Amino acid sequence: MPPKKKNAADEDLGAMRAARFGRVKNDLSMGFVGLPNVGKSTLTNLLAGACHAEAANYPFCTIEPNVVRCIVPDQKFKYLTNTFKPSSVVPAVLKVVDIAGLIKGASEGAGLGNAFLSHIAAVDGIFHLIRAFDSDEVVHVDDSVDPIRDLETIEGELCLKDLDTLGKVLETEKTAARKAKGISKSNEPPLTEMFQNAYRKTLELLEKNTPVQTGEFTSGEVELIKDWGLITTKPQVYVVNLSKKNFIRKGSKWLTKIQEWVKEHGDGQIIPMSCEFEQDLFDMKDDPAGQKGKFCE
Repeated sequence: MPPKKKNAADEDLGAMRAARFGRVKNDLSMGFVGLPNVGKSTLTNLLAGACHAEAANYPFCTIEPNVVRCIVPDQKFKYLTNTFKPSSVVPAVLKVVDIAGLIKGASEGAGLGNAFLSHIAAVDGIFHLIRAFDSDEVVHVDDSVDPIRDLETIEGELCLKDLDTLGKVLETEKTAARKAKGISKSNEPPLTEMFQNAYRKTLELLEKNTPVQTGEFTSGEVELIKDWGLITTKPQVYVVNLSKKNFIRKGSKWLTKIQEWVKEHGDGQIIPMSCEFEQDLFDMKDDPAGQKGKFCE
């Protein structure tokens, strides 16, 4: 059975919590993150409506990130343009980055780890794509399909990278405090209460493989943490790639397990979808009647 829907208040609270660490800007970007061969490049192409990204049945077919711009559907915007017929129409767009697949050990440089993590650092939010479909035609980097194991791998690597960054943040803060107070390197410098609280809360979350953006922080602590450059402060949306069969019947043995895992790791939005279904639908884009007959009955 699919997981139960959250109520609107819970979803709004989660969205607000995730947005605290964001920066106001005109050009927002989201990065697809996941293991190799989970459907990142295929979904990037489908969102863009064209084959911009190479989608192949082998790990690391994506090395440099593929970047596409997706028009954000908006019926109100469409109504306004049809009503007032302006000479220039510029719809809202979302920049989507297809980032190379991550494997266990990426935080220490395994696979394309260092490049991968730097590309994540450059986006504003993360689409965490999880494979929940079986296929003999699409190899899995770990030889079997297990979304929970994959979630542990990806979130674990992101948290390990942030733990490394957090250690450097602490040393930088201590160095600045020693310089300001004229204290020698052999002595521990006094750190502000706000820094200590923010550091302690962040460390506890990361040691539990939980994204920092899900934690409870004061507004002052949030402003402090923003400058630390932590990957897991970015909003995360969990996208579950199902088989076409399971997507149509709205059920999978993995959905409830994935929801439980996400809830245990700070909670977040989960979107079930199927690249296989969407690809079949896209391939029939020139035959609307066929689309309706095949997929909408």
